[in-house]
This record gives sequence, C-alpha cells and structure tokens, in this order.
Amino acid sequence: MTVRGWLACLLLFPSVIEAQPTEPSRAASPSVRKVFRDCALTVWGCANRAGHSDDSEYEQIIQRARSQLGFSHTAPGVDLSKTVTELLDATKLTPNPREAWVTLAVIYAEQANCTDGYSLFESLLATTENPATGRGTLTPPTVELLWKDRQTLRLGLSLCHSLRGEHQRAATQYRRMILHDGPSQRLLYRLADTLLADGRPDEAVPLYRQACLELPPVQPQVLVARSCAGLLVALDRSYRQRPTRLLSQLRRYDLGLRFLKMTDFVPAVDRDYSRALLLSPSCEREALLRQYLHAAPPSVPHAYRRRAEEHLAENQAKVPGCTPQTEPPLTRADEAVPPPSAPLVVPKPPL
Repeated sequence: MTVRGWLACLLLFPSVIEAQPTEPSRAASPSVRKVFRDCALTVWGCANRAGHSDDSEYEQIIQRARSQLGFSHTAPGVDLSKTVTELLDATKLTPNPREAWVTLAVIYAEQANCTDGYSLFESLLATTENPATGRGTLTPPTVELLWKDRQTLRLGLSLCHSLRGEHQRAATQYRRMILHDGPSQRLLYRLADTLLADGRPDEAVPLYRQACLELPPVQPQVLVARSCAGLLVALDRSYRQRPTRLLSQLRRYDLGLRFLKMTDFVPAVDRDYSRALLLSPSCEREALLRQYLHAAPPSVPHAYRRRAEEHLAENQAKVPGCTPQTEPPLTRADEAVPPPSAPLVVPKPPL
C-alpha cells in the first residue's frame, strides 16, 4: 500500500468508529428483569407485611395445633399445654377467631379437661345446634362445626357429666350418639365406662365385648386396647371368666400399653385398677391396689372396693413381705406422662 493509501485510511478511521452502534447497557437490557415473589404465597407468610402478619401467624398456629392434636391420638399422654397457650394467644390475632376456639375446645375434650372446657363445649354446641344460648356462657361467633369436631365436643361434654357423677345423663347422651352416628370403639367403651361407674357391670360387659372383640379395628388402634381393658375390669367385678383371646387382643393392638396414658377413665383411679389386673402377683400389683383403695372416691360402689380388697389379700398371700409404698412404681407405660398442669383460665371470646 502506498503512502497516500495509508493516509486515507487514517483519515477515515475515526468516522468509521463513530458510525458503529454503541453496545446497549446491561441495565437497559429488556432480557434482564428483577422478580419479586409475593410473600403471601410462601410457606412462611409475610411476617413484616402490614395487614397480613397476624393472619399468617394465626393460620400457622391453627395448623400446628391440628398437627399436634392428630399426633396425640396415636400417642396418648402428649403434653399439649404449649399448644393451648398458643391457641389462647391466637384468639387475639383476628376479629373472628372461630377456628382457634373450636380447636381449643377439641383439645380440651380429648384431654378430659372439664375445668377449662365445659362451658366452651356447651357454648359451641349450643351455638351450632340452638341459637339461644344461656347467660354466663362463652359465646364464640356462630360456626358450622365439622362432623368430627362436633362428635368430639359431644363426647367431651358427656364425659364431663360422667366424671361429675351424672351417669344417667351421660349414658343418655352416649346412646343418642350411637343411634345417630353408629357404634364405634370410643362411643361403646365410653357408654360402658359410665354404666360400670354407675354400678352396672353386667350391662357394661356386652358393650365392652362388642368394642373389643366384634367391631373391626379402626385408627387409632389404642381405642381397641382401651375397650379390652374395660372388658377385663367389668368381667372381674362381675366375677365372670375372661375370654381366652382377651389379653392377646389387647396386646396385639397396644403392646406398649399406651392406653394407660389416656385421660378418660371414669373415675380416673380406675386406671390403677386396670394396671393391677394386667400384672401377675407382685409388689407392684400390691402397690397399685393400695393406691386404688386409697384414692377411690366415695361414689365408687362398695362391691368394687371389696373386690379390690380380695385381690390385695390374694396378692399378699402369694407375695408376702412387700413394703407399702405411697405411690406405685412407674412402668414403661407411664414414665412419659407429664405432671398435671394448673387449670387455665379461658377468657371470654369477642361476641
């Protein structure tokens, strides 16, 4: 290339550079954009979003409570005091805390907590079934209870009547539920418990037998074992021989004796008597029988006390020298039972 050619190139080069399109900046690129995800669609909710934090926290509390409640059905004795406290707090997070009150009532019913739950059971069932509620009762907003929740509250209310000694009233309610909902392990053994506590073991036996040996088992299977334990006690108190497959049926569905952690024994001291009948003659059995005789309320029929004294005398004859204990030794079935908590004061929900 000649000198003139080189000069021409140098003169044209700046104009060529100016004519080239500039590279678009990355900030203005249409292909790159920021994505903002709505926190309300996430699992954690919007903790700091105005107007939504309380609702999200409320829903999480309800979900946790229902989950714990489901777990307690298969693992009796689970401590739900923290869940109860959270639900009481949840009633203050929303103007219409109906689900919190219903869940709280269901937990009280499952735990046989009549001190805190009785007025709540009455109010929720009256609000659902009869709009005219009495004065002085808790009155949550009107709700349409799910069938399962409604039955649980009815069971809780009937159990409270039975624990108060109103056995005839409780038996009438249980029979009405059986006619309406059909027989189940829990309904049958609850009715049988009431009849047994009322001094009518012969009437309780066929109900326990149906729940333990005749109805197909359903979840949670601990209810089958609870029915079989009731049959064992009723047969013993009526001086009748137990069926050969009774204990095998009980162990089959509850090898760890989880039913002993349940809180719906009527009266509560019958739990010790049930434990004693499952043991062979031993110092532990003697301690349980002594505990039963010491703690049995005056409403326990005299025939039941006499039967326990007969077992105690028989045990002392076979295993002499046992040291009397103030409390029976712990077994695998009740080592994890938490101590009873102080009754909670339920505030009035907003009308």
